[in-house]
Amino acid sequence: MNTPHAAPAASPRQPHRVRLVLLVLGIVLVLLAAYGIVQRMHARGELREDTDREATPSVNTIQAQPAPDDQALGLPGTVQSWQDAQVYARTTGYVRKWLVDIGTRVKQGQRLAELDTPDVDNQLSQGQAQMRTDQANEQLAKVTADRYASLVKQGLVAVQTGDQYNAAYKADVATVEADRANVARLQNMEDFKYIEAPFDGVVTQRNLNVGALVDAGSSGSNLFVIADTSKLRVFVDVPESYARSVRIGMPATVTLNTYGAKPIQGSVARTADALDANTRTLRTEIDVDNDGASLVPGVYADVKLALTSATHNFIVPANTLLFRSEGLRIALVDAQGRVHLQPVTLGRDFGSTVEVTSGLDAQSRIVLNPADSLTEGEQVRVVAQTAPAAAK
Repeated sequence: MNTPHAAPAASPRQPHRVRLVLLVLGIVLVLLAAYGIVQRMHARGELREDTDREATPSVNTIQAQPAPDDQALGLPGTVQSWQDAQVYARTTGYVRKWLVDIGTRVKQGQRLAELDTPDVDNQLSQGQAQMRTDQANEQLAKVTADRYASLVKQGLVAVQTGDQYNAAYKADVATVEADRANVARLQNMEDFKYIEAPFDGVVTQRNLNVGALVDAGSSGSNLFVIADTSKLRVFVDVPESYARSVRIGMPATVTLNTYGAKPIQGSVARTADALDANTRTLRTEIDVDNDGASLVPGVYADVKLALTSATHNFIVPANTLLFRSEGLRIALVDAQGRVHLQPVTLGRDFGSTVEVTSGLDAQSRIVLNPADSLTEGEQVRVVAQTAPAAAK
């Protein structure tokens, strides 16, 4: 009879191995859990930093550049003659003939036209005849007065009689003097039948024809207009922001592009010394020589003034300005990265850049394209420092 085999006994190391495996698994799980927690905390920290970074506005800054001392300012100007005159008749009459037409260059005293003045002619003849009559009466009165003066000395007539004849002679002398003055006046009226040029210039208008009746004085139409174009006056209206830079004698360049003429150099001769209340501009006159007749009166010209600034101003881009209800501001950033809204005063406008006359210094860090939401003391982050702006 066979005896059955007994089951093999369990190894004493097997439970130890199981525990070791479980321990290792536990440690791995703990490490994985710890790693997950650390990763989550790191992600939260990065999220917090990103949130804080996004909450702080980022800005680009620029430093102001000193404004140039000399700046050419271009303005439209109006060209006018050095002097012009409207020539009127000084006596009433009819046009006999005219001797010059528009475009004719004339000299001072040159005859322009002649008038027929029959009324004045008759008055002059009458006055001269009356004067001759009164002169004859004067001579007779003088002879009579002298004769009676001699008789008075001889005691043949009363002194009063001599005085009466002497007074009559003096009255005749006064009458002749009045006649002479009247004849001189009429002679002047007669001479005014010849219309003459008051100065050297060019005839720009002729408003008379042969046979036309003209009246004396400026109540009627002018006969001629004469302009002196040897020199010209160019008028420009300088804006208020540039007015204080305009000086008497400063150089200016006048160009008439429509005529293709070369630029002409001139200088500021005078200013109105007061701003126009409606346009806030300073009327400025520039005198230029026009010997070559390259400029003509009445046209528009391009004028460049070489302005000079005596103050130390700065140039900033136009996109740095903030227009607030309390006034014009520029956003500055201090060393701690906080915003300061600085009040400024503007000077010249160069288009893409402007001149600041007060409120800035060379160390100012200016925010480019500032947001309208920027507030005083707000914390910002400077991203980049841009090169200084330049006046154009």
